[in-house]
Amino acid sequence: MFLKRFLVLAVAVAAMLPTSEAYMSQAQVKQALKTLRNMCLPKTGVDKEALNKMVDEGVFDETNDKLKCYLGCILGMMQAVKDNKISLTMVRNQVSKMLAPEQGQRIVVTFESCSGVTGTDKCDLAFNFAKCVYETDKEAFIVP
Repeated sequence: MFLKRFLVLAVAVAAMLPTSEAYMSQAQVKQALKTLRNMCLPKTGVDKEALNKMVDEGVFDETNDKLKCYLGCILGMMQAVKDNKISLTMVRNQVSKMLAPEQGQRIVVTFESCSGVTGTDKCDLAFNFAKCVYETDKEAFIVP
């Protein structure tokens, strides 16, 4: 569960700190995840139960637009979407700055394998990307 949460925090903090050589502490990771969640929950109105079922059990409700837009909000906050496509350049840069190589490499490989997913809009793209990441490597699936 820690690894799931670590990437989102790392990417969020990396977006806020353009230059950094140190990796994030567990406390920093928890705080960044909390910040992302607290920002995106009220923006989207996603039901916490649906969100928890996705994160904990891998239940992706295709009909839940609020869940899709929550994921879109998270990826948007991470600056991981550009022109309705996943921006691997941004992901790689942020992961390499914030995660130890042994942790970051697994995540980058998984994200690369899912980078070709598409969606009708940012919310749909984020949902399809998250589902691909979960199905490819559950340990690389990080959603606050």
